[in-house]
Amino acid sequence: MPTYKNNNTTQIYWRNILWEPGESRALTHFVPHADLGLTETASTPAVTPPVLISEDVVLSAGVAQTKTIPYSARVQISAMALSGTATLSIGSKEVPLDSNADYVSTALPWDKVASIGLASTAGATVRLLVEGVL
Repeated sequence: MPTYKNNNTTQIYWRNILWEPGESRALTHFVPHADLGLTETASTPAVTPPVLISEDVVLSAGVAQTKTIPYSARVQISAMALSGTATLSIGSKEVPLDSNADYVSTALPWDKVASIGLASTAGATVRLLVEGVL
């Protein structure tokens, strides 16, 4: 697990984790260490990046696409139509997407959303972002 050290003279606090000055912590999840002012002192084993899928999905009229989500215990799904209208399918839930309506989920258990569907009757481009969350 990556180890991060606080080489500063002040405390650093992030997501209920406190580093006292000079303190090192080994963690099993992603930490934006450079933004926080922490120094990474060990990098192995590597932590899975929080972004699981990030792409613009081009949908042809009437052709549905299924996206398999890489494993993370909990995920957050965001989708917005860049052009056209589309439908995002998450399990039995269908969410309409257009220039006025996007979608951001709460944290969802992966076993409920191991894959999602996208479809459009007239064609669309959908920006899809799936992140692993704590």
